[in-house]
Amino acid sequence: MDKKYSLLRWEREGAIGILRFNRPEALNALSPELQEELLDLLPRLSLMEDLQVVIITGEGKAFSAGGDLEGFLARSTAHAELGGTRELFRNRVPRALLAVEIPLIAAINGPAIGGGLTLSLTCNLRIASEDARFGATFARVGLAPEYGSSFLLAQVVGLTRASEMILTARIIDAQEALSFGLVSEVLPSDRLLARARELAKQIAALPPLAIRMCKRVLHHGMDCTLSQALDYEELVETHCFSSLDHREAVSAFLEKRQPHFLGR
Repeated sequence: MDKKYSLLRWEREGAIGILRFNRPEALNALSPELQEELLDLLPRLSLMEDLQVVIITGEGKAFSAGGDLEGFLARSTAHAELGGTRELFRNRVPRALLAVEIPLIAAINGPAIGGGLTLSLTCNLRIASEDARFGATFARVGLAPEYGSSFLLAQVVGLTRASEMILTARIIDAQEALSFGLVSEVLPSDRLLARARELAKQIAALPPLAIRMCKRVLHHGMDCTLSQALDYEELVETHCFSSLDHREAVSAFLEKRQPHFLGR
């Protein structure tokens, strides 16, 4: 990819991509400029040739400290001068993340607070370092949940835990996040990216088309009835049964050889 970003770092390791928030001096706060770079990069991911998994992490000590508070104050002041009105808030970044067709792994290397926490909820897998901290701290700054967290957090940890996190606005450590089911693993900080790569390689070894369909079915199933889920599975499974990757996966298994997938 020829495009250069100043607030994001992007690199490829074969079928695996690594996306790093790159504002370490601001604990990777999600400034408007960083969000615009995300909105430029994210739609490109599903189109990148042979890219099968993306790891998302932060530079420095934080995953992301959430919204840029200085930016919040400047906008609030400007809106007050206009009579207290503002344009409608838009959840553009989580919509772009959820639209990425390949799996996303959040490697949470430090604090994931506010928007940083909720951004991680749009990822398919979340693992954390022992230094990670998590907080749905919107109420502390006079805000309510965003980035889809009013839905996603309860899906991940259950309504009772989500209510506790949001209504108390307290910050929890990595082990408590593990007990909540917010993350699947907690690792020493020096092992976090290595483990994320291991998970990414496991995913990348599987048929690419099937993995994309798995992600699609899981997302669809979160927001539908059982009958709708069954209908959608029938369509997707018909597509998978018709794929060259399905035929290759079965043939390789029966012939006891390594498969060669084409992504179609």
